[in-house]
Amino acid sequence: MRFGKIFFFTSLILCMVFAVICWCVPFYEIFNIKENVYISKDGKTESFGGLVTTKYNEDTETVDFMLFNAVKIHSVVASEGKKVYLGGDTLGFSYQGDGVLVVANNANSNLETGDIIKSINGQEIDSVRDLTETINSNADNEAVIKLVRKGQNIETKVKPAYDVISQRYKLGVWARDSMSGIGTLTYIDPETGRFGALGHPIKEQRTDSILDVSDGTVHNCAILGVKRAIRGEPGELRGIFVRSNSEMGEVDKNCDCGMYGTLNLENEKFQNRQLVEVGGRMSAHPGKAQIYSSIDGKTIRAYDIEIIKTNYQGASSPKNMIFKVTDNRLISATGGIVQGMSGSPIIQDGKLIGAVTHVFVNDATKGFAIYIDNMLNQ
Repeated sequence: MRFGKIFFFTSLILCMVFAVICWCVPFYEIFNIKENVYISKDGKTESFGGLVTTKYNEDTETVDFMLFNAVKIHSVVASEGKKVYLGGDTLGFSYQGDGVLVVANNANSNLETGDIIKSINGQEIDSVRDLTETINSNADNEAVIKLVRKGQNIETKVKPAYDVISQRYKLGVWARDSMSGIGTLTYIDPETGRFGALGHPIKEQRTDSILDVSDGTVHNCAILGVKRAIRGEPGELRGIFVRSNSEMGEVDKNCDCGMYGTLNLENEKFQNRQLVEVGGRMSAHPGKAQIYSSIDGKTIRAYDIEIIKTNYQGASSPKNMIFKVTDNRLISATGGIVQGMSGSPIIQDGKLIGAVTHVFVNDATKGFAIYIDNMLNQ
């Protein structure tokens, strides 16, 4: 009988300890870290949640997650001592979409807002002009349309309708085939010229849709002024693209983690760059840091921030960290974080750990940031 009570209470205590560990340790988020992570050559052990530590294993070239610094619970491939050129420039990005995006539907058809039309009657569609010409080349029959809807490949049929005003056949939709926007360069790979910017995608505002890139261009950007952020209304950098004979670079990817492409490192704008070591999620921690941004379109400056919270998400989330602007120069000039500053690199303890992505609508001094790991792994 006595042995039974001891066994019962021992089991109860162990269950309580296990419950506390599961409550305190973000196991799901840790196990969700599957892609390459970046660490410093000093091999410093970082702490996650107090109960879990991380250590670089030189033999396997992995980062090992250790429970109580004794039991290995997870391993991730690691890249040691990677360095990149620091960004901070305000640039313009424009690109032709891979397909045509339906942004409005004025007819009772099988097409929906947000659909991306890839082909009609077997003909690839790369522009609105392609769509119109293909529809009118065989207007008597139903158009066989292949499209992407919410990530799924779909085939449907639509009967074109005759428009008496334009005297052409139409699908009854409003579509667009290109995107553009202003944002901040985060980093440049010194070996390849590959760059990452924005930390989030350029989206079509009406549909909140992402259009893949067929081909695109990087532009210099002139900032004409700043719309200050006020409570409930985001601010913005007001700028225009500056065309020049000197090629700056190409855009080839628009995804959840930002805009990507290749820059011309011979362009004078990208020369004499500061090399900075990549720290990423393994180095990020609550505390003081700096963002680098060019709010006048000319000079890149460092502004003080305080990182409030770091999350563990392994997925490509653009909201891995929460920070607060503490630099009165930036608050005075813009009110805090404004549109156009997305992609501004974040430096902490001398390492690149992430980039600005979003602003709190009701408090422009606070914002979200993405881990640089998520950007580099694209």
